[in-house]
Amino acid sequence: MTRFYVVGNLKMNMLSREEASQYLTVLRRESSSKRYAYVTGIIAPSFLYSAQFDDLPKSIKKGAQNMFPEKSGSYTGEISPLMLKNDGVEYVIIGHSERRLYAGETDELIHEKLLSVLKYYMIPIVCIGETRAQREAGKAEQIITGQIRTLFSDLSKLQAEKVIIAYEPRWAIGTDILPTTSEIAEVRMIVRQVLTEMFDTATEERIAVLYGGSVKSSLLPQVAFETGMEGVLVGRESLFPYELVKMMNLFEEEAIRRSKI
Repeated sequence: MTRFYVVGNLKMNMLSREEASQYLTVLRRESSSKRYAYVTGIIAPSFLYSAQFDDLPKSIKKGAQNMFPEKSGSYTGEISPLMLKNDGVEYVIIGHSERRLYAGETDELIHEKLLSVLKYYMIPIVCIGETRAQREAGKAEQIITGQIRTLFSDLSKLQAEKVIIAYEPRWAIGTDILPTTSEIAEVRMIVRQVLTEMFDTATEERIAVLYGGSVKSSLLPQVAFETGMEGVLVGRESLFPYELVKMMNLFEEEAIRRSKI
C-alpha cells in the first residue's frame, strides 16, 4: 500500500520562541486524537527553534530545511548533518528552489548534500523543478531528466530507494499559479522513467515523489490524488497547523479508499 507524506516547510517564519510554542500548542491540539496508518507528517522548522520541536505528535517527524555536506569544520554559519542527526532530525529538505535561487545551489552541490544526508542515516527530501523560462522554451523534460541523473548518480539501489523526491515547478512557488494535472502527471512519468533506466522498476517503485508549490488542502485532488503523487511539500499553508493536519487526514482517507478498490 502506498505511503503518503505531508511535509511542512516553515521557512524563515516564526520570529520568537513564543510563536513557535503557540504553533506547537495548536498542532498538538489538532492532531491529538488522530492516528495514521498510511501517512507520515514531517515538519521542518527554523534551525533556531529546532529543539522546541522535539516533542511532536507521534505521527509527525522532525525535519530540517537545509544542511551543509561536511561533518564539521571551518564553515561559518553552516549546519552539519551530524548536528542534525544528534538533534533528532529524521528528514532533511535539500535543493529547495529558494536555495537554488538565493544561494546559487547547483545540482552538483545538492548531490553532495544528498550523499551526506544518507551517510548519517537520515532521509533526504530532494527538490527538483524547472523555471518558467525553461518550461516555455520546451526544456522542462530536459531539465528534470538532467537533475535526476545528477542527483542520483553514484547511488546504490538501497540508497536510492530511501530518497524522497519533491517536484516543485519553480515558477509556482509562493504564487497562486498552479500547473495543470496533466503537467504534473507528465513530470511524474518522466521522473519514473529516468529512475527505472538508472536502477530498475522495483527500486523506482520504492521512491516517493511529492508535489510542492502553492499547495492547499482543497487542491490535493488536482495535484496529488489525480496525478499519482505520494504526497506534498507544503510552504505557506504549513504555517497553519489545522491545514497541515487536514491534509494528513485527506491523504489517510484517500489511502483507505484505494485499499478498498
